[in-house]
Amino acid sequence: MGTLVAVTLAAAALLQLVAALLALRAMPHSGIYRYPWIALSLALALMVERRVVPLLDFHDGMADLLDALFALLISALIAFSLVGLDRLLRAIRAHEEQLTRLATTDALTGLANRRHLLSELEKELRRAERSGRPLSVLMIDLDHFKDINDRCGHAVGDEVLAAVAARCRARLRAVDLCGRSGGEEFVVLLPEAEAEGALTTAERLCADLAETPIDTAGGPLGVTISIGIATHRPRSPSTDEKAEDEATRLAQALLQRADDALYRAKGGGRNCVRVDAGTSPANGGIVADGGHLAPGSR
Repeated sequence: MGTLVAVTLAAAALLQLVAALLALRAMPHSGIYRYPWIALSLALALMVERRVVPLLDFHDGMADLLDALFALLISALIAFSLVGLDRLLRAIRAHEEQLTRLATTDALTGLANRRHLLSELEKELRRAERSGRPLSVLMIDLDHFKDINDRCGHAVGDEVLAAVAARCRARLRAVDLCGRSGGEEFVVLLPEAEAEGALTTAERLCADLAETPIDTAGGPLGVTISIGIATHRPRSPSTDEKAEDEATRLAQALLQRADDALYRAKGGGRNCVRVDAGTSPANGGIVADGGHLAPGSR
């Protein structure tokens, strides 16, 4: 009987230790409930001592089989419950990540959606104001996209949109953010990029699409894009945090300037880049047509 009691007490102590370790293992998945989970983990770890003491007292005849079985049952139930809680926390975290992706990502292209774009643009504008560094925006529109849908069908049109998104991602820096603002229109945020750098990037994107047809289910398809550029230049670094409505106003104004430049690119024959008048480095304007940079007027 004594040996059975000792084994039971030892098993209870071991299971209690396992429960504490399981709680610690699940802690990274506890999210905003991290601190309560830390408290739970510490409580379970301290309870190991409550399982070890009877085992030490066993030699003095102070432990019996009933107490040992009761301790074993409690520890087993705690360990079993924590296995389930660990799986629950992992499932919750996975669902949270999935919901975040759905809320911020365009389903067709995998790019940022309009809401996420606007949110990130406001954040980047605040950062630009603090650092005194510029921020450029590209407004991209596929040329004659309605004709593609009418001639080839919407399925091919979706293939084209996805391919354009993939090419844009491949030509951008890791810090840049490309998103689909709606329909066949895309927006690219270029943190700390002056007009010259934004123009080089836009020219590269424009030339890449014009020179390499897109493979679709209906065969290779030639696609071109038009791009408008606008750059925000803070006057000097500022420690004053922009109010939310002020950041929203700046974001809308910057997008409108880029959209105006895009409108001129569309009116200028498409497959070209136009820089917003307030953005142009030389105030005389820079025009990029057909993949070639050249001075030009507006």
